[in-house]
Amino acid sequence: MAAPSGPRRTFQPWLAEGLEGAPTPFIEFRNVTKLYGAVTAVDDLSLSIYEREFFALLGPSGCGKTTLMRMLAGFEEVSEGSIHLEGQDIVGVPPYRRPVNMMFQSYALFPHMSVAKNIGFGLKQDGMAKGDIDAKVAEMLSLVKLEDYGNRKPDQLSGGQRQRVALARSLAKQPKLLLLDEPLGALDRKLREETQFELIDLQERLGITFMIVTHDQEEAMTVADRIAVMDSGKIVQVDPPSVIYEEPNSRYVADFLGDINLLEGKVTGITKGIATLERADGSVVKVVTDKTPSTGSTAWFAARPEKLTISRKKTGLKNPLAGEVWDIAYLGGRTLYKVKLDGTGDQFVRVAVLNSHGDEDETLTWEERVWIGCDPSAARLLTR
Repeated sequence: MAAPSGPRRTFQPWLAEGLEGAPTPFIEFRNVTKLYGAVTAVDDLSLSIYEREFFALLGPSGCGKTTLMRMLAGFEEVSEGSIHLEGQDIVGVPPYRRPVNMMFQSYALFPHMSVAKNIGFGLKQDGMAKGDIDAKVAEMLSLVKLEDYGNRKPDQLSGGQRQRVALARSLAKQPKLLLLDEPLGALDRKLREETQFELIDLQERLGITFMIVTHDQEEAMTVADRIAVMDSGKIVQVDPPSVIYEEPNSRYVADFLGDINLLEGKVTGITKGIATLERADGSVVKVVTDKTPSTGSTAWFAARPEKLTISRKKTGLKNPLAGEVWDIAYLGGRTLYKVKLDGTGDQFVRVAVLNSHGDEDETLTWEERVWIGCDPSAARLLTR
């Protein structure tokens, strides 16, 4: 599968928000609320998405991400607020009159129809001529690389092939917006990873705006231009994957997206952009930050496992913390160490080490005494 080309890497229209001549958002949620009786599924949410963007809604079950997508598709009514598509308020517009298609997690293929008839079903319902339907179906089969499968039934296909048929059917009517609700959840890990890159390539070639709902962090980070992390009906951070991973704005986001070590402490001062935190056991850690929390306030030293180093020696380590190797997981290209820190009760940190020959720490074993280090610039200061 071809790698994403240059335009995708420079596609960042959201950076111009608020500036003169900024592009108009393709989709706008304006103070949208969705109530189910006394339960608030979506809570006064505002969000802008741009044309040709591959946008991901990420969050745990029940956070409101699927409800938000279903309101955009027209399958759920908005309790308060408005949704605009290409500048037009679409609240109250029935689903079949919106230039939107939705691909469901179950794929919802008709078992008694062939692959070709499944793909052409919506076109037939719209009254398209048979010759035009056949041409469009052939085009879609070619697009998803299933040219020789048109006469098969869904039960004669693998899970990955059924996923492609569902995708082809969703794209056949040339929607301006494609909504993907956990589209890869039924696939095994290897096939899911392969299909993620196929989706990226397909979306870029077609130039269609994609919105995907997922609870899989790696999936969202792989396919999306931007990710909105949701919690209890609200959006807590919207940014490109690299920003959310490297610069989470809260413990919730940091902990939800990938693995993170969080060390709590009291701020004892900030000097030249470096904050000092004193932990409950008296140890001190320093972290580079542009935040200005007040002295004495609680904050967290946040560091990804791959940002930490582990050694038998304290010499040369920054922010050294002593501990004992508690667990070891060999993961092929890297080894993950779980270390219990001294004087902290049950405080553990995880350290990811690339497996390379000649590294003395390759032979670290259980119950061994070690030192953990982290450069102040490799960690983040979180205040909430």
